[in-house]
Amino acid sequence: MNADATRPPLHVHALVALCVLNHVALSGARVALALQALRLGVPSIGLALMLAPFALTSTLAALPLGRCVDRIGARVPALAGMALTTIALAGAAWRPHAAVLTAAAALIGLGHTASLIALQSELARDRDERARRAGFAGFAIGTAASGGIGPFLAGQCMALAGAHAAFGMLALLSFAAWRGGVANARRLISTRAAASNTRPALFSRATVAGLGGLRRLMLADLLMAFAWNANGFVVPLVAQRQGWHADTVGNLLGCFGVAVMLVRALPGALRARGGDWRVIARALLISGAVLALLPLISGMPGPYALEALFGCGLGSSLPSVLALIEQRTPPGRRAEVLGLRQAVLGLGATTLPTALGALVAATGIVTALLGFGGALLVAGATIAPPARPIRSARTSASARRSTSPAGTRSPDGARRCPR
Repeated sequence: MNADATRPPLHVHALVALCVLNHVALSGARVALALQALRLGVPSIGLALMLAPFALTSTLAALPLGRCVDRIGARVPALAGMALTTIALAGAAWRPHAAVLTAAAALIGLGHTASLIALQSELARDRDERARRAGFAGFAIGTAASGGIGPFLAGQCMALAGAHAAFGMLALLSFAAWRGGVANARRLISTRAAASNTRPALFSRATVAGLGGLRRLMLADLLMAFAWNANGFVVPLVAQRQGWHADTVGNLLGCFGVAVMLVRALPGALRARGGDWRVIARALLISGAVLALLPLISGMPGPYALEALFGCGLGSSLPSVLALIEQRTPPGRRAEVLGLRQAVLGLGATTLPTALGALVAATGIVTALLGFGGALLVAGATIAPPARPIRSARTSASARRSTSPAGTRSPDGARRCPR
């Protein structure tokens, strides 16, 4: 076997750092592209078309990329994805025009998806349960932080130095991630040899979504993605209806982000109290209640309390989702399932604004959010799988005796020979 396959995986902190650098580049690129498009005078429909490739490429390419990672290992997809992101950002820095920015959005979305799936698959490779959960928690905290750092850096660079500097700065961050991956790839990131032992499982006819309870988990993840994306869409609409100022919108969304960061920084035993499925059900229940109540409360500080509660509920769910995915994933198909999850999240980001916008236009924001929130409440109350009955030690021992190779006893106590 290749010597690389026997070496330990890259340390969790290093993997999280690479994920954070890549996510800063992605989230910053979204903001920089939108600001530059507005400077160029692109109409709103054109802006939507320019931003769509970020989510569209993730939705379409995530599952094939996951299968590729399972087949050849994480090294090549991770490094190729980071290189592609760097090249796309450098191209946008060189010529920040509409056509180049649209192509860059597609390439950045594709590159980030490839590197994310590859690096996420490494978080759980050859680690025990405690190390895996520590990696998932670190990844969740890093994602929350980078989701704020990227837009902040991009906005400041756009305001102070223009689009060339903003995209150039993001390209440097992506290049730093690629350079860090190259420095550790041969020694620590899994290779083709590491994946070869489980390759036959890749060609199973069974669909990933139907294996090990993953269908229910993916549905819950999609609903939480809907709730997450709905928050950024709904808060400005509620603010307009209530007559709040623009800075209030930013403050409310900032309160949500801070709550996400704080809850993910809690110790795992406290954050996941009651079990992973209970965390997910609680996140859906909180999301439904907040979205239903948000348009009904006009006075402060009620909306801030709701946004803080919303962030705590949704923010606590990501480590539990990743832990359940790891528990239920068939051998050799970890990256494929992570790719399926990424496609599900991309689907939520692509369809939710359009569907919810149409619902608001047809019924009004109060009715729309009451209906959407009610649906999430129902899902939260019913989504968790039924608990398995706990048998006592005496019952278990009796069952083992009744199925032992020595045979079974008849009601009168006579031993019967096994067939």
